[in-house]
Amino acid sequence: MEDINSVFSSLFSKRKLERDQGVKQLSEYLNNTNADNLHIIEEMLLRPFKIAENEWESTHGALLGAKAFIIRLKELNIDNKSEIFLEDVYKYCLEYLTDTEVRIRLAAGETLGSLCYLKGPEVYGHCNGYVLQLIKDNLERDSMETSSVFASDSGDEQSSPEPKGRVRRLSSDAAQIFHDTAGWKCLETSMKCLQFMVDGCGENFKPFITNDFLELLFQTLSHTNRFVRETGYYVLGSLVSCGTSCKGSAYNPFAAEHFGHHISKQLGIGLSDNWSQVRLASSECARKFLLSFESEEEREVFFPELLPKMCLNRYYIADGVRIYSQESWCRIVKENGRMFVKKYIDRFVQHYISQTKADNHAVREAACACIAELASKVDQAATKPYVSQLLQTLLDCFGDDSWPVRDAACLACGNFVLCF
Repeated sequence: MEDINSVFSSLFSKRKLERDQGVKQLSEYLNNTNADNLHIIEEMLLRPFKIAENEWESTHGALLGAKAFIIRLKELNIDNKSEIFLEDVYKYCLEYLTDTEVRIRLAAGETLGSLCYLKGPEVYGHCNGYVLQLIKDNLERDSMETSSVFASDSGDEQSSPEPKGRVRRLSSDAAQIFHDTAGWKCLETSMKCLQFMVDGCGENFKPFITNDFLELLFQTLSHTNRFVRETGYYVLGSLVSCGTSCKGSAYNPFAAEHFGHHISKQLGIGLSDNWSQVRLASSECARKFLLSFESEEEREVFFPELLPKMCLNRYYIADGVRIYSQESWCRIVKENGRMFVKKYIDRFVQHYISQTKADNHAVREAACACIAELASKVDQAATKPYVSQLLQTLLDCFGDDSWPVRDAACLACGNFVLCF
């Protein structure tokens, strides 16, 4: 008992490093204990949940400990006492999904994910209505509340010495910055909880992938806040992984005849997002999505939508996006990259031209580099019909505000002069 008391002393500590160490110690202790001690551990884990005015650090440690304990139960026989413990943990986790402390909400989601891992999709089946409604409510409430905040701010226009147009512009800019970067209450953590449960269920989550479910998820992918969009793509990535483990089954929800084209369209939008974190999340999801298909024929259906975006991201300024996209390109098209660019040349050209007009200067620079690549690496017969269109685009880029864009456009023009 002395050993377990020291473990829980660390687990309920106010210091994060000690709580993390406590989780590690608990996992080691669980590997070398008997069934009688398991029930003692269950009681000790539940104690912080039952104290109304408890410090959040103890609750956080208890949730992390419960997660480690539940994962260990997968290898053991679960008796009635343990079933009661699991039911109690489940109820407390649902309560903590709306806690004021973000770390509590995240830990509650992780613990629900471990329950799905232990007991299967029945856990998600019981609470999916609540979790999805939590996401819906926060999507609607957040958009209304932030709109009202900036509407009330603009009400001071008449008393302001600034011109009305300037006040409106500043208010609009402030609203956009707020939407892009502010925290959004329980929305992001509720989505993380959903991701943990999808991961926990694995291939057994497949029956829950419905049109309504995907419509809600797609709303988060187009959300004005970048953190929400990023989390949404990670949830979608977990869904795709769950489908990957179903290879060979009769029904694949991500096939072209089901939800495949809807998903590839959303991935294409994410691969062109202004924020590099969102691009990286969607890049990871796109790789999982395309590699989830067993045959090249099934995969190639989505190439016109995704390959132009993936190809451009090979030149993106952010190292993580660029390197990951280069690796994805090699894994997906192998040695056939030039052949696929030639085959879908119209889609590539139109995407590159559109990206030279993007708000982000790094995107415009990457687009110029890709246009240069069309001149130097792709069959000239395929590129020739688009030369005048591409040259005009590059000439327009000579007037860009960003010097790296002008530089990239100059190099691309040189490639075209040499090749044509």
